[in-house]
Amino acid sequence: MKVKYRNALKSYQGKNDGMVYYYNSRLKKSICRRYAYPKITQNNLHFAQINHNLKELNPSEGYKSDLKMYANIIKADKKEKGYICWNNVYRKLMFALAKDKDLDLASLTREDIYSQNLPCKTVKESIEAGYLSPVEGYQTFVHEL
Repeated sequence: MKVKYRNALKSYQGKNDGMVYYYNSRLKKSICRRYAYPKITQNNLHFAQINHNLKELNPSEGYKSDLKMYANIIKADKKEKGYICWNNVYRKLMFALAKDKDLDLASLTREDIYSQNLPCKTVKESIEAGYLSPVEGYQTFVHEL
């Protein structure tokens, strides 16, 4: 009887002797690097506060589905890289908004978004404002944050 594995192990992955081993599918080979404990800086803490606040904005399911469809269209067209899931699109949109309007994302609230009439309320408004690149059929992305 022959043994067949459903998920074949391509290489050793993990930590050993202060090194990190992993398989890079793009290069199709194993790579190792020295383990480096991440340094905590003030910039890292501010970025963590921003990410926590963006999560606390709690976008609606309709808004998330619009972002998912946008990411899928971009992936299919192969126009831009980095849009793996809706979170990537959401973060790019919010950081572009903050850069344009000079906002602090660590303290942004839903009330601020609606009171200042910011163009991140819908994906359609964000595309029209230039924060995201336009795609075919973006006029249907009208679910609110």
